[in-house]
Amino acid sequence: MSKAKWLFMFLLALSMAAPTFAVELTLGGFPSYMRTRARYIGNATFISALSNGNAQALGFTNNKDEIFFVDTSLRLTPQLVLSDAVTIRAQFNVFDNNIWGGSTSELLGGRNTVVNSSLSFSDRFRGAILTGPNAIDDPGFFNVRMLHADIVLPHNLGFVRVGRQPFDWGMGIYLNGGWDPYSDLGTLFDRFLYLKSFSAGSSSITLVLLSDVLTQGNSVVTGNGNGYDIIAGALIFNNPNIAGGNLTIGGVFFPYIHQNNIDSLPLRGTDPGVPPNAGAVVSGVDLDHMILYTGLVDYKTDLFRLVGEIDGVWGKLNVDGVGDIDIDASNIVFAARAEVYPGWPLKIVAAEFGWAKGDDLSSGSVDGGLVYFNPAYNIDNLLFKNMIPNIYQVESSVYNAYYARAWGTVKLIDELSFTPQVLVAFNEETDNPYPGVSNLDTYMATEVEGTLTWQVHPGVSLDLIGGIVFAGNSLETLLEAQAINTLVANDVTPDRVNYNDTPWTVQGRLMIFIDQFFK
Repeated sequence: MSKAKWLFMFLLALSMAAPTFAVELTLGGFPSYMRTRARYIGNATFISALSNGNAQALGFTNNKDEIFFVDTSLRLTPQLVLSDAVTIRAQFNVFDNNIWGGSTSELLGGRNTVVNSSLSFSDRFRGAILTGPNAIDDPGFFNVRMLHADIVLPHNLGFVRVGRQPFDWGMGIYLNGGWDPYSDLGTLFDRFLYLKSFSAGSSSITLVLLSDVLTQGNSVVTGNGNGYDIIAGALIFNNPNIAGGNLTIGGVFFPYIHQNNIDSLPLRGTDPGVPPNAGAVVSGVDLDHMILYTGLVDYKTDLFRLVGEIDGVWGKLNVDGVGDIDIDASNIVFAARAEVYPGWPLKIVAAEFGWAKGDDLSSGSVDGGLVYFNPAYNIDNLLFKNMIPNIYQVESSVYNAYYARAWGTVKLIDELSFTPQVLVAFNEETDNPYPGVSNLDTYMATEVEGTLTWQVHPGVSLDLIGGIVFAGNSLETLLEAQAINTLVANDVTPDRVNYNDTPWTVQGRLMIFIDQFFK
């Protein structure tokens, strides 16, 4: 009820401001939209590797690995234009992947039912992991995702953005604010940002300085788990006409990222003898320091585009009783893509290669696995969208893997198009990459999928998606290892662990792009 009250007050404030200021439902590259998705996912988790008895012992109804659910999101991005120089921008979810029917198990009778208790506004799907964390995770009814002020400084001194804001960079493989309406999750920082562009003949050079509070920690008083980067910078060169194309070269550098007591836990004020915010259970693991860098080259003409990005980190962890653990400079992700625009009926033909370094768990240092593809970077609709994040239990995409994919979009008629894609994936680290797995084959899987898109009306589209994954031995090994680890962690004796199925999915997605109705 309190969230509904604040939503009403927020909308009332916007409506009262309308006579004086301009209020627009748009936010640059962040559109306003309503999205409803229906998804069936079969044989894509470790449940397929379990016996029926073991599955029931873990709390599943049986070992039928069948997932079907429908979710809806409504995302609005209003901006309050106070003057030519000052704008307040926001993005909020009125619904955020809310699951149809909620997670109530009873229609009639009992304490928590659909009939008596209505639907819970917090039953939502975060977007990547299928098992492990419950679907009920964070409020999903009204959630302010971004809120920041954009100020153009006087006398051509530059531009300032202050508040919670998206962090988008390059292709978006690592730093991705979740601008794509087909994606989930994304990178948001509480940040002070300064930007200034300089002319250099026919080119421009843009300087960006920023400072982030990455996490305040588990308590305002004790601050266990607090993280920050003090200051970082980016330099971007752009020339709009080099051999008939637009060239952008850029880099971002974070010289010092720190967090103490990673994953530390707060002591609640309700704990016996503990006053509010007084103390915490600490983890004993500090991110002593970490350096992050990223680079981008992007060249685009009317006929083709070539783009590549690399992101990496190195530094040091400090563990109580153990000492320093190196974060090796081999922690990198990169991707390169070539796009061609042949013209009707072929809208685009593209090929892409990507790489995310994995970690040998027995090496004594962090060789990989610390940086990985952002889950908001759309690659596919099953293998890297859900299966790999679920195996490693990390909200990610490409993790300890490299891949090659090719796809294209062809217009069938004016309102109807089809996008086929083939993706071949490999394991990057094959020695001790996963608990209980000493060695993996390099080949992981091949995924074939297709998307049929119908433009129902301007601003309204319907996608029908089908995909199948032809699993290699290594993917089967990972799913079986996850099954065994889950059984052991829950004190269940394995009686049969064997994965011998084919993952597949059928999905429907209805999109309403609200911005297009306000033009």
